[in-house]
Amino acid sequence: MTEQMTLRGTLKGHNGWVTQIATTPQFPDMILSASRDKTIIMWKLTRDETNYGIPQRALRGHSHFVSDVVISSDGQFALSGSWDGTLRLWDLTTQVAALGPWGKYGQK
Repeated sequence: MTEQMTLRGTLKGHNGWVTQIATTPQFPDMILSASRDKTIIMWKLTRDETNYGIPQRALRGHSHFVSDVVISSDGQFALSGSWDGTLRLWDLTTQVAALGPWGKYGQK
């Protein structure tokens, strides 16, 4: 028997395909979404019927599609990977790149 799923809401904010979403049990009202528009959006879930989530900040710095994003277990940092060949570590409290970018072996 399959479980019945219900659509709770839609988050709109990217200008390209969404490639990855990330959340953590410690911060269930926060979602990060990565996109082919080269950004990561940090969302605050409201669970309101008319507006399920509010974009809090767009994290910019990659020069190509952002393909992956994960959140640290303490919810303080996010790590993103892009088709530009770099990884970036983001400080989610300040919403800026904390470290990086790191590129292919031998590149800065």
